[in-house]
Amino acid sequence: MKSYRFSNRDLLVIAVLSGIGGVMSTYIGYLGNLLNNLLGVPFGAGQFVAGLHVFWLVLAAGLVGRPGTAALAGLLKGTVELLTGSTHGVAIVLVSLIQGAVLDVVLYVVGEGSLGYALGGGLAAASNVAVFQILYFSGAPWGYLLFISVLALISGILFAGSFGKGVLDLIRVVQPTRLAAGRAPNKRSLALSAVLLVLFSAGALYYFASVYQPPWAGPECRVEGAVESPISFQLSRFASQEKTISAELKGQVTYVAPQDYTGVPIKAILAEARPKEGAETVRVVATDGYEVPFPLADVLNDDDMILIQEDDTLRLIAANYAGGYWVRQVSRLVIE
Repeated sequence: MKSYRFSNRDLLVIAVLSGIGGVMSTYIGYLGNLLNNLLGVPFGAGQFVAGLHVFWLVLAAGLVGRPGTAALAGLLKGTVELLTGSTHGVAIVLVSLIQGAVLDVVLYVVGEGSLGYALGGGLAAASNVAVFQILYFSGAPWGYLLFISVLALISGILFAGSFGKGVLDLIRVVQPTRLAAGRAPNKRSLALSAVLLVLFSAGALYYFASVYQPPWAGPECRVEGAVESPISFQLSRFASQEKTISAELKGQVTYVAPQDYTGVPIKAILAEARPKEGAETVRVVATDGYEVPFPLADVLNDDDMILIQEDDTLRLIAANYAGGYWVRQVSRLVIE
């Protein structure tokens, strides 16, 4: 029977992987938004990368090998996500903890083989849909919830279970004594895992170098692209032009009753940047890579599109558009 007592080495491994996983969660959200944009939907398709959130828990469970490892790693990972500005707030701690607990249970019952990792990774990844539905019941159709749960399940099997097991085998090849009592890893699986690891790392480097803005930098936005005067600003710069509008958020799965919002009209911000002749589009881009396009002419004539400060981030209120256009964590306005 395995010991439940963690050594100092075990705790160090859990802390390091949880920290990396928590920080990388923003990059995983970016990948999800890329999928949403590619398929032309504001949400849902991103569940296909949900397994990458659980990947770090699989690594921790495999390297430490003690009951409760994944749950502890999930708790720490969720806390790191919360402290680094997760849009889900404190709920992300519970989501990550439950993912780890699900993985622990499956590995304990099924065992730490390929099946255990695949099944555990899949169920852990899919659990996020259920937890968010319980915490924030949105009235979404059950057919839709089933669909995104299946996407998350497949993602967990591939990116948490299979990919995670492959990376564990790569690590153990460097430490051959860890394989003495087990089965030799499949060379094709090792090669595929190595390729995925390189691609994942390269994408992360690009994201954190070119896209990501840390929450501690403050709620700042840039206007760039086809403009005469690119600017970087905080909303206080336009305090004299603030206005209050009443808006109702009508999303496909989210609804917020009409309420007042006070902020700065986008057209006032763009007026200072002075879009160049021939520019046609405004892309509103968030720190996690989510973006939506608007016709520039419509924005310049829209009195009900404002930028507000909300929870130390900037949010677009687009009263004349569906909820998917109300971008959170706005960081750039790109004129094209």
